[in-house]
Parts: sequence; structure tokens; C-alpha cells
Amino acid sequence: MLMDGILVIGISDDGTLEGFENYENKDNEILSTLSNFLKTVPDIKSEKLNIINSNGKNDFILILFIETSYNSLIRNVRDEVYLRRGDSTIKLNDDEIQILKVDRPELSYEDQLVLESSISDIDEEMVNIYKEKIGASDKNYLDILRAKGFLKKAKNGNEYLTNAGVILFAKDPSVIFPCTRIRVVKYEGIYAKTGENLNTIKDESFRLPLYKAIIATQNFIRTQLREFSHLTTEGIFEKIPEYPEFAWIEGLTNAAIHRNYAMQGEHIKIFIFDDRMEIRSPGKLAGLVTLENMKNVRYARNPKISETMSQLGLVKELNEGVSRIYEEMEKFFLESPKYEISQGDILKLTLKNNYIMRDTRETETLRKNHKINDIWISLSPLQKDIIQYISNKGMVNTNDLIKYTDRSKPTILKILKEFEYMNLIEWVGTNEFDPKKKYRLK
Repeated sequence: MLMDGILVIGISDDGTLEGFENYENKDNEILSTLSNFLKTVPDIKSEKLNIINSNGKNDFILILFIETSYNSLIRNVRDEVYLRRGDSTIKLNDDEIQILKVDRPELSYEDQLVLESSISDIDEEMVNIYKEKIGASDKNYLDILRAKGFLKKAKNGNEYLTNAGVILFAKDPSVIFPCTRIRVVKYEGIYAKTGENLNTIKDESFRLPLYKAIIATQNFIRTQLREFSHLTTEGIFEKIPEYPEFAWIEGLTNAAIHRNYAMQGEHIKIFIFDDRMEIRSPGKLAGLVTLENMKNVRYARNPKISETMSQLGLVKELNEGVSRIYEEMEKFFLESPKYEISQGDILKLTLKNNYIMRDTRETETLRKNHKINDIWISLSPLQKDIIQYISNKGMVNTNDLIKYTDRSKPTILKILKEFEYMNLIEWVGTNEFDPKKKYRLK
């Protein structure tokens, strides 16, 4: 049986311990066959484990530990290459082999030494988190990084972090690689505006070891997403989030783990609009993954980073993450997620919320205020929009409303005076002429 790089020979499919009693010298034949059958031989270590076989006799099973080959394709003597997909092994055609050759250079990006790095760059706390997750809390943190290939000695005798080591364990990877930051921008409305009409609400960047950066980004995004109330048929208000949490967390995690870190001119960007969230990751889809097959085909561009994130518990889905994003969006009665390649080499995931339905439900909640409900029909669309905006924000000033509505100051002041006359709002400030005065619903 084959399991995560471990091949056990001498056990039948039903679990019977057959051993090698009836196959004299078969274990040596197997080991020699591997070398004879494969043109490119991976690093293989073997071990014999003594057992009592199904006939009650002393015997053994053969265990082969096969190292993952990051930097070369494993070919058989007929120059054939096979790829594991789920429970199947697929023979690749020439075009598919060529794609993998491009993605697996002689020296992988992850393993290249960063000569600008030093041991002082290491976030020891991050390494300790990793040590605990892999059950090596008693080990020296530098020994762990050396054993895992994240800290290596150069020809000059000095030790340096590898690219993967910097991304995963440097205190601030962006000092060496500015592209490693994760940026989240939240906008007012459904378009990004510039200049005098700039509508940015929040703009935060996270410059931390990758695991910490993903967690910090998750926590920040949670504070920016809205919940809205829905009155059920049982008369109970329930909170409904804008998006299923799994969908955007998986989208963020995939972007951070599988992006092309060799693209130094771009970083991960997450844009939050009123009606959608966009997660933009530098680099096209890797390996044999396409926009058409990405729900079923998985390929790790950064296998060491991916494995480390799995050990840290951030990668929970095996070949199911993308397909589950689709499922979760469907459960929330939202549009299917949209993946596309934009701006040449940027993979963009768009998640749309139910903006119209949310707006309807917010209006329903707002009109439970009897003062507002009594005059709601008589209000203009602009007046309704402003009332809803004040309700959502809690308190606003005149400039907030000018920016939001793109209307003149006299127009906004006139509407606010009308609302005061209708006894819908009240001002909060030192006096009526306070320039910093804010308004809220009564």
C-alpha cells in the first residue's frame, strides 16, 4: 500500500500480513527493480519490520520511505511521467510534462539561499509554534530549521535562510522581500475611486511570518465584514454573515500558500467592496491546474511552504478546498465564486454577497423605527439612502455624507435640516455650530 511517500510491501489489500515467506529474495528484487525501472530515481530508504505472518510464522514486511522530489520529474525507462490525482495515477502527455518541467527547475525557488538573511532575522516564537505542532518542543529551534532545510550553510561557511525559510520564519519577511506582505483594502460602495472622491475606509498591511500573517489577516477581515439581521418565520432574528467564512478563509489561505513568490513586483491584495470581495494572488495557476479543472486537480507550486502550513493546521482540505468554496457559496444562496486571470499574471477570486437582499433586509430593520416607517414612502431615494447610511454607521458628519453621496454641502445640510425638523435625527457636539458635529438617528 502507498501512503504519503511510504510504500509498505508484504500486506495485502485486505490487511492480511503476507510477508515474504513464499517469495525468497523478493525484497532484494524489488529494490533492484526500482533502480532498473526508473530513469530518474528518487531518494529511497528501506527498512525491514519483523512480523508474525498470516501462517503464524516469523516473517517481515518491507517499508520504503520515498522522499518527495521537488526539483526534478521522476521518469521511468520509457520516459513516461505519472501524476497522482486523488485515488488515480494519470499518465501525462508531452504538453503536461513540459508544464511540469517549467514548474520544477533544477534548484527550486524555495531552496535558494538568501544571502541578505541571518540568524538574527528568525522569529524564534514562530519556530517554537512550529516545533510544538510537529511534536519537537524539546529540540533547539536552529536545529529544527536546519533539519527541515530552511537554514543552510553556504560555501563561505555562513548559515543563511532559504527563500522558504524567510517567508515562513523571518520576523518581517517584507524587509527582504517586499512582495510578501498581505494588504487588505475596504472601500465604500462598489467601485474604487481616486483623488477627491477617494472612498477607502480601511487600508491595512500585514508583514509577518506567513502563518502569523494569514491569522492576522483573517482576524482583521472578520472585523470588516458585516452581519445583517433576518427575521425568521418563527419571529426570531438571526444573524447572517456576508459570506460563508470557509469560502473567504480558504481563498485567502490558498492565495498566500500557492502564489508565485518569485514575482517580486506584486503582493497579495484583498479588496472588500459593498457587494463583493476580491482576493488577488500574484502568479498564474501552477502545474497542470487550469481554470477549468481547478476544483479537482491540485498542484503545489511551493511544496515546502504548503507542507509547513499543513503541519501548522492551516491547510485542512485535501483536494477539496476549491470545490468546497463553491459548495459553501451555494449553501448561502450566493453566486458561484469566480476565478480568473487578470492583468496578465494575477489570479483573482471574486466572492459576491447578496447585496440587494442585504439592502432589503436592512431597510426592513430600519423601518421597525415607527417614526421612519410613517414617512418612509414620502422620502426621496437620496433621503432614504442617507437615512440608511446613518443607520449603518451609527454616527456621521457632514463630510462623510458629502463623500458618500457625491452631493454638494448645501444639499446635504438642507436634507439634514429636514431630518431634524422631522425629528428623525439629532446632532452630537459641543454646540450647533461645532464643525466636528455628528448626526445620529433618534
